Amino acid sequence: MGFRALPRRAFPYLLVAVFGFLLAYTALFFFAFPADVLPDNARIPNVVGMTYDAAAAALDKAGFSALKGETRFHRTIAENLVLQQDPPGNSLQKRGVDVTLAVSGGERSAMVPNLAGLSQQQARIAIENAGFQLGSVMQRTAEQPRGAVIDSDPAAGTALQLPAVVNIGVSQGPATLQLPDLTGRALADARSTLEQLGLQVGATTRDTSSFQPENTVLGQTPQPGQSVTAGARVSLRVSRFPPPPQAAPIDTLLPDSLSSSRQF
Repeated sequence: MGFRALPRRAFPYLLVAVFGFLLAYTALFFFAFPADVLPDNARIPNVVGMTYDAAAAALDKAGFSALKGETRFHRTIAENLVLQQDPPGNSLQKRGVDVTLAVSGGERSAMVPNLAGLSQQQARIAIENAGFQLGSVMQRTAEQPRGAVIDSDPAAGTALQLPAVVNIGVSQGPATLQLPDLTGRALADARSTLEQLGLQVGATTRDTSSFQPENTVLGQTPQPGQSVTAGARVSLRVSRFPPPPQAAPIDTLLPDSLSSSRQF
C-alpha cells in the first residue's frame, strides 16, 4: 500500500526537478556562451515605394544595411523611389545583412538628333542610336540632293520621353533641274546619274556609224543645260559596232565555169 502511493507523492518533486534543470540550462546558455553565437534574427522592413534615403534609414533602424542596386527607367514611378528589395520585405534575416534596393530612374528621355543632310540609312542609324524608332518617311521635292533628309518631326533638339517615334522628310530633288551633259559617258554611268537626279532613261537608239567604244553616249534629248521637271525622261543615242560581215559561201566566189566543173 505504501509502495503504490510513493510515485504519486514523488511526482511534484520530479516536476520541480525537471523545470529547475531546464531553467539552469537556459541560464547557462545565455551567460556562458558569447553573444555572437546567439541567434540575432529580425524581420526586414518593407521599403518598396519609399525614397532611397528613407528606405536606407528604415533599414538601418531595424539593424540592416542598404545597398543601392540598379537604376531602372519607369514611365509611372517617380525618380529615386525604391522599386524592389532583396531580400524581400517582412522576411526573417540575420541583422547586419545587406538589402539591395533597385531604384527608379523616372521616365527616360532623349533629344532628337540633327538629321538634315544625312541619307535615309544614316538617319535611321542616328535615330536608333538616340533611343528612338524611325517612323514614316515622307518624300518631298526640295533643293537638297535627292535622297537627303530635309527635316524631322519632332524637330532636332526636341526632348522626348522614351520610347518615341521620329518621322523624317526626304528630298526627291528640286521640282526642276538643269540636265547634265551625258555625252561620252558609258550607258550604265549615264543611267545611274539620271536616277540619282530623279530622272529616267527614255528611248535608247543605237548608232553603228561611231568609232566610240560600245555603249558610249553620243547624244541626248533634251540637250545638256535645259531645264526639266523631276521624273522626266531623257532619250539617249549610244554607239554600237555593226555586226561583222558574214563570209559568202565559196561557191558564190568561184567563176561559173569552175563551179560547174567541180560538179563533175
